[in-house]
Amino acid sequence: MKKVLILIIVFFSVSCAKQVELSKAEELIVVHEIARDITILSADSLMGRGPFTIGEVRTLSFLEERMVEIGLEPVFNGSYFQQVPLVEIESKLPDQVVFKSTNNSCNLVVGEDITLWSPVLSSEVEVNESPLVFLGYGVNSPEWDWNDFEDIDVKGKTIVVLVNDPGFHSNDSTLFNGTSMTYYGRWLYKFQEAERQGAAGCIIVHETGAAGYPWSVVNGGQNPSIIFLDTEDLINPTCKFNGWITEDAASKLFSINGYNYFELKKTAASRNFTPVNLNVSLSLAVKNSWEKSKSSNVAGFIKGAVKPDEVIVFCAHWDHLGVGIPVNGDSIYNGASDNAAAIAWMFGIAKALKSVENSLQRSVLFLSPTAEESGMLGSEHFVNNSPFATAKTIACFNYDVVLFLGKFKDVTITGPGHSTLDSLLELQAKNFERYVCSDPNPENGMFYRSDHLPFLKAGIPSLFAKGYSHQIELGREKTLEKVAEYWRTTYHKPSDHYFPEKHNLEGLVDDSKLFFQLGYKLASENIYPEWNRNSEFFVERFQR
Repeated sequence: MKKVLILIIVFFSVSCAKQVELSKAEELIVVHEIARDITILSADSLMGRGPFTIGEVRTLSFLEERMVEIGLEPVFNGSYFQQVPLVEIESKLPDQVVFKSTNNSCNLVVGEDITLWSPVLSSEVEVNESPLVFLGYGVNSPEWDWNDFEDIDVKGKTIVVLVNDPGFHSNDSTLFNGTSMTYYGRWLYKFQEAERQGAAGCIIVHETGAAGYPWSVVNGGQNPSIIFLDTEDLINPTCKFNGWITEDAASKLFSINGYNYFELKKTAASRNFTPVNLNVSLSLAVKNSWEKSKSSNVAGFIKGAVKPDEVIVFCAHWDHLGVGIPVNGDSIYNGASDNAAAIAWMFGIAKALKSVENSLQRSVLFLSPTAEESGMLGSEHFVNNSPFATAKTIACFNYDVVLFLGKFKDVTITGPGHSTLDSLLELQAKNFERYVCSDPNPENGMFYRSDHLPFLKAGIPSLFAKGYSHQIELGREKTLEKVAEYWRTTYHKPSDHYFPEKHNLEGLVDDSKLFFQLGYKLASENIYPEWNRNSEFFVERFQR
């Protein structure tokens, strides 16, 4: 009996000591340091943190300085930087794009009605009399038994497709994921599928609700400049141009031969839909110029004491939109909420975990990728060239688009249901008297628009979650009004600033502490998150 009592006393002593250690580590996450990081990273001097600019040089210098200050080890053979080969292609367009039929024509103003670009490393790119076809959603999905390309050969044709996927407008929650966007609804998928099918071009009809962002986000103007990973795919693709068109412009274009765009749109969500030849052709000449360069991912890590080859990843991209189209006289897209605040979140967690590094069995990596705003290019490159084996990458926690509203009652998961990371987060959230919920606006596709996606596609369980939809004082309804206001007035606009006198960072601090605790649990215990078999990213892992 005495031995049992001694064991119980030892157990509780160790447990209490551990809790004291974790509490002290948690106290290292403080508002003034998070505010300092956000202020520096969103300053005008960083010029919107655009890749290839002086803003990148200054941003990388600061990130390296912070990682050294925290005591993180360099990840890439003694360096904090991983070079990412990128190419920025600028496509010079005419003032108007002309679509012709036998008896009519339709002139669309570049920037106002339509925006196009050419993902080709060629100085002159032309398409001649490419027939236009309305192809519904442009989706080829065997698992949903849906193929908009089934009854037509689109080689040499220009396809016009709807944004999002067939579930969005169908009023059928069993079709795809209903109003929750799937990967098939993403613009990038549609352009890639157009290439696979041999189309000459792909134009997506923009709709704010279905896209999740306004026309201003996709409008590249008359000389759009797009960043790509520098690969052989750009040398001679079949699909010579991609772009967007407004709904009003699509309606005007369809009507020149008597087609009603809005009626055809209704039929596109039906399994009986068949492609429509619009009897219109497009001839277009684009002049491309490009600049090849190397941007950088930035990463540091804490080496695990027992299983250093197994790693937990915390991720927050450093890039934003740089200097762009002026809005109310301001042309610097500072990106305070997107994504300076997330980097501050990551550094807070790193500092806390560094203070308890002797308790960590696994390594913990802190990754700030480049070119997220160009399609998660930096994180894609990292996943394909990681110093840690994919099978040994236990989990990824990504953080992006932060609201400065104060404390939240919720922890919103964007894209729930893929792995047991959801339940681990829920258990941890209860310790903070918070509840877990789903994204209130899954139709905007944010789940497919941030850096956890390349990890998921590689079979690595990942989580994208934050306080978002239930600020404590405001309540859920008023908070959602603030969320809607943010997307209208701040997201990807020069107005994305941090104002200390106006903004409250306590929710960001709480999220940092929550994910510190969750990261500590995974890094110090023998837990292997498991996939849900119905996830589109499901793979067999950790066969033990």
